Amino acid sequence: MTTGDELLLLAIRPGRRRIRIRAEDRLRFALRASELADLGLAGRIAVGPRRIEVMDSQRVEDRRLNNVLHSLGATAPPPSLKDWLRRTPRSLTTEYLSRLEDQKAVRVRRWRDASGRTRHDILSVDLPRRQALLARLDGVVRSGSAISTADHDLTLAALVQAAGLAPAAYPGLRGITDRRRLATLVANDRLTPATAEADPAADEELAAALATGADVLTRQLLGELSDLYADFTTGGHSLGHDLDPGSWSEGGTGHHGGGHGDGGHGSW
Repeated sequence: MTTGDELLLLAIRPGRRRIRIRAEDRLRFALRASELADLGLAGRIAVGPRRIEVMDSQRVEDRRLNNVLHSLGATAPPPSLKDWLRRTPRSLTTEYLSRLEDQKAVRVRRWRDASGRTRHDILSVDLPRRQALLARLDGVVRSGSAISTADHDLTLAALVQAAGLAPAAYPGLRGITDRRRLATLVANDRLTPATAEADPAADEELAAALATGADVLTRQLLGELSDLYADFTTGGHSLGHDLDPGSWSEGGTGHHGGGHGDGGHGSW
């Protein structure tokens, strides 16, 4: 799974009556950011103050990320981080939902409403796979130590917080402590203690770990996402979301675009 796949799987929260995607108004932008994070961690791109630079154009294993890399390299002039995120297609969440379906992580039913728009019902989610992903997130949020913590997991935790997915990962009253830990983890310029009882030496190690490697790009992504969310909510205007897969973004394969099915409940 890419970081985007994992982000969406964490956003899908089973409920008593419906399986819903949490924070979908923010999610598509965070998914777009996750692609840059994956390419950055793979050494394929560097995000500068004015542009995203392709450092290595060799193919990556994941088809979508490879298409995103090609699109970045073909864009002239090279895009800035701000412009790239703000051009996030409305279809992106739907595209990632199709990816999870291809990986047998979810089952989805598609149908068309009276206006002809394709709607989606998530019928089931692979709970063991989601739980394993939550266990990895716990390793970042609860450990209080950077030992054996991959840059990938630190970046995932930061994007979960940025996208407003903490309530989906740690719901209800039982999740309050972990939500606070996650917020603390990404709130400052350095990685603060994940627990009040953390050893000072471990705290220093955490700070050093986030000051290098994944931190530079992660902080850039967090800052730009924060600005983007603020811009789109100024003056009472929310981050509009539209899961109509009528157009596919850079990296998309275009499958799963048609509607089928016969029901009409639980649409989004």
